[in-house]
Amino acid sequence: MKRSVLPGGFSPTFYLAFLSAFLVFSSAYLLVTPLPLYIESIGGGPAEVGLSAASLALAAIAIRPYMGRLSDTRGRRPTLLIGTAMFILAPLGYAVSGSVPLFLAARALQGIGIAAYTSAFGALIADVTPPSRWGEALGLAGTAPALSIMVSSPLGTRLVDSMSFQAVFFIAAMTALAALGVTLILREPDREPQMRQEGNPGDTKPLELVRMGSVLVPCLATVTLGVTTGTTNSFLPLFARDRGLGNVGFFFTTTSLLSILSGLGMGRLSDRLGRVAVILPMFIILALGFWGLDWAYSFGMLMVMAAVTGVGFGGARVGLETMVVDAAPTKLRGMAFSLLYLCFDIGIGGGSMAAGLLSSYTDYGTLYVLVGILCLLTAGGFALTMSWSSPAEEQT
Repeated sequence: MKRSVLPGGFSPTFYLAFLSAFLVFSSAYLLVTPLPLYIESIGGGPAEVGLSAASLALAAIAIRPYMGRLSDTRGRRPTLLIGTAMFILAPLGYAVSGSVPLFLAARALQGIGIAAYTSAFGALIADVTPPSRWGEALGLAGTAPALSIMVSSPLGTRLVDSMSFQAVFFIAAMTALAALGVTLILREPDREPQMRQEGNPGDTKPLELVRMGSVLVPCLATVTLGVTTGTTNSFLPLFARDRGLGNVGFFFTTTSLLSILSGLGMGRLSDRLGRVAVILPMFIILALGFWGLDWAYSFGMLMVMAAVTGVGFGGARVGLETMVVDAAPTKLRGMAFSLLYLCFDIGIGGGSMAAGLLSSYTDYGTLYVLVGILCLLTAGGFALTMSWSSPAEEQT
């Protein structure tokens, strides 16, 4: 069947998926600043803040393999619907939790939602886009969560100053409900039902992906991106408060804006020059941004580091995602994204837990220096590993 396209050359499904993702992640990022403060209000401390991110990540890790398989065998849309439903339930769970254990249980629901949604979203984008434009498409699709951070994070900061935590949680749940409505009208390409008829869960071979260096290496590098995300989301609000740096929501706004621009530019560039040529400098830039956070004692310096980290994260993300799409067989595309984001979740959970424990012995600035060192080590390890790969694995 001939696919209709809209301005920009992408299909209606692409743009509906984009809108759904924007709303889903807006629901989540509305709570970036409120959640650490809420944890403190119910008796938690830095260790519990780290445990909150770990709870989300561990739930996502546990469910991701099933969600990746579900996406490949039952379709992207059903998996997206499961994800959006969890994004509705999680904030409602936060609203009625009055203790850290109950809060962590609700946090795990959001982890399930993230696992379901991200396992299917990238695969659907690749399904409806020609391979020659995968880098561009994934770069553009990646702006949906980045835009949501830019809009929702400072909004969440302002809302929590003017209304109760429960009211903010309800707004987040209603935003996810709007995403559910968009996802319900989204249509998958014709080949998806055919895949469901011909395949069954036993047909997929996850170990095929693990044996592919061009899939496994970018997945392992994505662990570091998870560490940067986990330590930023969990501890930057507390870091900024301790140093008196102002509304930390604007850090996420600036990071997101630069991540959008970097993702769009680096996605197109990776289609022309190859993925590795983009990924390596982006990790180095990311390292510089996290080192710079230790020097941030003013709002202006915080925004400069936000811009640097945004450029590095956005470019590295699109390069790693597209490298995985290049190498993964179509029948395992959902599982490939599941593996990629499984590694991302491991980084979020492990990084947040480690940072929470280390915060008892050192300051937040030093923690971010350590994250920067990890980014530089990842760049070195990635370069060394890919130098052993065949040229075909490095190019699109």
